[in-house]
Amino acid sequence: MKVILSTTEKTKSPPKVFAWLASALLIILIAASQFLPRGHYPHLRIPGVISLLTAPVFIFTPFFLLSGHKKKDGQVYMQTSKVADRSLFAVVRHPQYLGYMLLAVGFSLLSQNLIILVLAILTIIFFYLQTIKEEEYCLTHFGKTYRNYLRRVPRFNIFLGLYRIFRRKKND
Repeated sequence: MKVILSTTEKTKSPPKVFAWLASALLIILIAASQFLPRGHYPHLRIPGVISLLTAPVFIFTPFFLLSGHKKKDGQVYMQTSKVADRSLFAVVRHPQYLGYMLLAVGFSLLSQNLIILVLAILTIIFFYLQTIKEEEYCLTHFGKTYRNYLRRVPRFNIFLGLYRIFRRKKND
């Protein structure tokens, strides 16, 4: 999960309670989707598969992007001392959470079960709440730099993020 941290502060990370809840729900959702009866709307399965195939791009790419940042004293890849705002982080602010949300949506569309739908909605809500906590934390630790990042890059809207990138390049 994407976190932008300042290693010089007393608090090294934002509260993660919503991320843990969302992750637990996502695991339950995936497991339950394998055992619960499935719906009979084949036209929903195609977007479900697309969502599942897209999710890993957003989940795993940040590991590589953040691992390029300099680490001190054996810190984990997420503990950076500057705002990650390049590549995928220039399109959306929370690519990993978006990837997990896409997993929830994908399994929900494939299973077409009310229980899975409720779990998916709760998972998405908890990941969204986690992003709010992380953004508050980053504003405290990075100040104006992060505030400018918030203005430039949308939280989850891929299309708006790509549009803003192309518009900036066109204006340059």
